[in-house]
Amino acid sequence: MQDEAAKSIRAVERAVDVLLCLARGGAALGISDIQRDVALSRPTLYRLLNALERKGLVRSDGEPQRFALDYRVVELAGAWLGGNDAVAAAQPHLNALWLATDETVAMFVPADARSKICVQELRSRQALVFIRGVGFTEPTTVGSSGKAILAFMPADDIAAALADLPDETAREAVHRDLARIRRQGYSLSAGEIIKGASAMAAPIFDRFGHVRGSVSIFGPEARLNGDHHAACLRQLRRTADAISVAVGYRPGAAAE
Repeated sequence: MQDEAAKSIRAVERAVDVLLCLARGGAALGISDIQRDVALSRPTLYRLLNALERKGLVRSDGEPQRFALDYRVVELAGAWLGGNDAVAAAQPHLNALWLATDETVAMFVPADARSKICVQELRSRQALVFIRGVGFTEPTTVGSSGKAILAFMPADDIAAALADLPDETAREAVHRDLARIRRQGYSLSAGEIIKGASAMAAPIFDRFGHVRGSVSIFGPEARLNGDHHAACLRQLRRTADAISVAVGYRPGAAAE
């Protein structure tokens, strides 16, 4: 019985690994692409993918087959988003920020210390825009939205995230970024992820003073500069503060 239970748990873990791989991929992936991320044999991968497809979590197209997340994933995400008080509380404030700045506005939350996920995104109405997409995941050590979260995490979590960086030089550079973000209360980046893109982010805190996510604005450097950049930053910081208060944060709240 224990052997059977262990096999069932391993199968669930592998299925989750496959779903996370497809989520990170951002587009349909071939079996070789998935194998590079999930160390399983092709027969095992095909069995898992077929089972997930029968449940509506994965779809396949083409010859050779390529796989992507399907509609049932949206049901799961919708249930989670609807039950997340920070995401629900943020919506009217994100809408107001989007109207005030006319730039792409997004909210990210930590999946864990090492990664962030986009849970809300309002696309700019401008002709030239940058978007990431709801469900987009990325390391917390990359970009203003991730660093605005990581900077206020416990020291052990920061160390875990920095351990994924390739060398000490990269770790020291991010350490300096995080110290600056803690001092000024927001994060800025230009061309860090996408050449020609500018981004800014501010953290969101809960009633215990724990960081719950970040609000971000991003757009082309050619437009998001000068007085417009300064105005967007002021609006961004007010919005992050308003969302924090909406989920119970009070200035001076101590992290436990």
